[in-house]
Amino acid sequence: MTGRLGCLGLVFLLAAGPTAAQTATPADSLALSRRYTQWFFTGQMDSVLAHHAPDARAGMSRDVLQNRLVEMTTRAGTEVEVLEEKFVKRNGRTQYWRTSKFSDFAEPLLFRWALDAQLQIIGMGMGPKSQAPPTDPS
Repeated sequence: MTGRLGCLGLVFLLAAGPTAAQTATPADSLALSRRYTQWFFTGQMDSVLAHHAPDARAGMSRDVLQNRLVEMTTRAGTEVEVLEEKFVKRNGRTQYWRTSKFSDFAEPLLFRWALDAQLQIIGMGMGPKSQAPPTDPS
């Protein structure tokens, strides 16, 4: 089943315009990132779209987000257990990484939100945990 999502991570990542690198992650950003994820997983795309940064929203729509959710659930099923949540730096930006087991996928999947300095969404991605993208050196 790993091949089913092999290229999904590439297709799923939204391009983001340049923004200033973040230096800190506010304490409430974990709760906010969880809320974004809950909205996405439950199809509340108007809420997800409303929290995209203006540059990221320009090429995004409710229908595009909904199609990504349908693609995810068709290939992987539904989330059944969260294994890990953390923030990482990638390309100088903060990303929320949520590793979970899904009902129809053999290995854990990594769901990612890329966030700007105001904690607005500038990108998202998903793929097998074994294919996680590299992060910035500490």
